[in-house]
Amino acid sequence: MASLAARLFTETYGPTHPEPELSRYLARSFSVEGTREAIADDGVTMLIVEDPKGSAIAYAYLRSSADPPAGVDGDRALEIVRFYVDVVTQGRGVGAALMDKCFDDGKNRGADVIWLQVWKEAPWAVGFYARMGFLVVGSAPFYFGDQVGDDHIMAKSL
Repeated sequence: MASLAARLFTETYGPTHPEPELSRYLARSFSVEGTREAIADDGVTMLIVEDPKGSAIAYAYLRSSADPPAGVDGDRALEIVRFYVDVVTQGRGVGAALMDKCFDDGKNRGADVIWLQVWKEAPWAVGFYARMGFLVVGSAPFYFGDQVGDDHIMAKSL
C-alpha cells in the first residue's frame, strides 16, 4: 500500500512538485510504518482496486473526521485523505467505481457527509470530484516544503 501510494502520488504530482522535496514528502507521507498504523486504526478504511492481472491500479484512504474544516456541514464526517487512480487507467470508470465504494463505506459507517482536500491547480481532479457530486465549500493550504498550495475543500452529503 505504501509503495502504491508513493508511486501514484509521484505519477500525479511529480512534474509539479520537484526534488528534493518530493522524496522528503514521500518518505513522510507514505512510509510503511505510517501506512501500517493507519490500516490498524478502527476509524480508517483503505480500498484498493486491482486490474484483471492482480496489479494495484487505484486506492482510497478514508478516515473518520471528528473535527472537519469550516464549510463541511454534518454531524458525522468522513474524510477522503487520499484518492488516486493510475494515469493509464483514468477515464475507464475505475475512479467512479472506487468513489462509489467510498460513498458506500461512509453510509455503512453512519457518516452524513464526506469531504476531501484537492489542489485547485489540478482541474482534472476538481472536475472529477464535481462530477461525483462534491461541491467546493472552502479552502486550505497544502504545505510541500517551501511551496504552499491553495487547495479546495470539497464536500458531499451522503
